[in-house]
Formats: sequence, C-alpha cells, structure tokens
Amino acid sequence: MLLTSHCPSRIHHVDTPPPTITMFDLPPEIRTQIVSYLILSSSAITIHEPRFNRHSPPPLAKTLPRTTGPVPAPAPSTPPPEDIFTVGTTRLALLLTCRLFYHENWKTYYSRNTFFFSLSTLPPFLDAIPSRCRDQIRRLSFRMPYRHRHARIWQMLSTLKRLEELELWLHPPATARHSEWESCAWGVRDCERLRVLRLRREQGEGGMNENAVLEKDKGVEEGINAFLRERLMERGRDFEGRRCSAMLVALEPLKDSEV
Repeated sequence: MLLTSHCPSRIHHVDTPPPTITMFDLPPEIRTQIVSYLILSSSAITIHEPRFNRHSPPPLAKTLPRTTGPVPAPAPSTPPPEDIFTVGTTRLALLLTCRLFYHENWKTYYSRNTFFFSLSTLPPFLDAIPSRCRDQIRRLSFRMPYRHRHARIWQMLSTLKRLEELELWLHPPATARHSEWESCAWGVRDCERLRVLRLRREQGEGGMNENAVLEKDKGVEEGINAFLRERLMERGRDFEGRRCSAMLVALEPLKDSEV
C-alpha cells in the first residue's frame, strides 16, 4: 500500500497576517523597562519654566517664533533643540498620554531622575506637582542664591521627605563667605533622609584665595558627609534596638506559660 501525504494549502499560502503585539500586550515588567529608557536621563534634567503641571502647553510652543506662513521642516540631520531634552515636561509627556503608563512609571520618573533647579523654578515646581510626586524626589541639584536666601532654600529642601542626594552649586570663589558653609552644615540636619551632599563651585576669574576656597569646600563636604553617615548608622542601631525590644515583648507570654 502506497502512503501519500497531502500538505494543506494554507501552509504555503498564508492569508492571515501575523499577530501584532503592542505595548499593552507585554508583561508589566518589560513594559516599564522600555518606558524607563525614555523617561530617565543620565544627566540632571534642568527645569527652565515656571509651570510644570499637565495643563502647561508644550515647551516648544512657547519658544517657536510667530510666523504668517508655513514653517519648513528641518532636515533629518539637524539636531533637535537642546530644550527638548532639558525641559522636564517633555519626558513626562509620554506618561500623560495614557493612564496605564502614568500609573506604572510616575514613581520611576520622580525617584530616579535628578532635577536641576534655581531659586526661580524650585518654589513653583513644588507647588505645581502633587504631594505624592514631591515625596518621591530623591536626587536634586540646586544653584544656591545669595546668602540672605539660604534659610528659605533649606526650609524648602527639608519638605522633600525622601531626598537622599543633594548637589549644591555655590557662587564663584571671589564671593565665598563663611555663612555659605555654615548654612550647609545646619541645613542638612533638617533633611531627614539625606545621605550624600556634594558642593560644587562656579568658575570665577581666579585669584589668590581660589585654591583655599576650594579646599574649604572639600573639607566642609567631607565633614557633612561624615555626619550624615554617622546619623544613618545611629538610626540603624536604634531600629535594631527597637526590633529586639519588640521581640522580647512578644516572647514574654511564652516565657510565663512555660513557668
């Protein structure tokens, strides 16, 4: 008996297109990993504008000049404007296109990015975003104003409950004063979660005391970071002590029952 096999014609002639996979079909872990590549920046995100909430117009809408005729499209090789990458709302815009994207990644955006502020942008930024977003900020870079406003700055920084890393840009060495270092030493005490402080100095015209000022910055930075490390260790010891006390209290009924 001769055995023959017949291949179905649909194997050679595929009429149905292959299934398409969208972002919503991926597992949440893979989807959030993909989105993180788009919303996270390797450098600090510089905040330029006084408004940052979802009701603000796109950043480029404020910077494009008014024209009466059509605007020619830029060549493909033309690099995009720098503001596209420095304005925080541009990276956040992706999350505002979909509720699922927002709920899965808003914590990542605020907790893993570093934001750079000045005195004119930090207060409106903190007022514009919800408190739950403000409490997620962990890394911040700030250009310090003149000395008489330092107390106000540290008061605002102390409201960031999860701030862990802080970078301060001070004025050129020619304008350095002891009050700058004193305000840093006292201000970090109110930042409960702060772990690391970095002091940076803007470049000046040079001078005889420039090296001395930079050495002073380094010494103050090392002293403050030593204080922060010691405070963290003390809290760890206190936590262990409270945990041991709780365990002893829980074991008391068992001890009495054995007697």
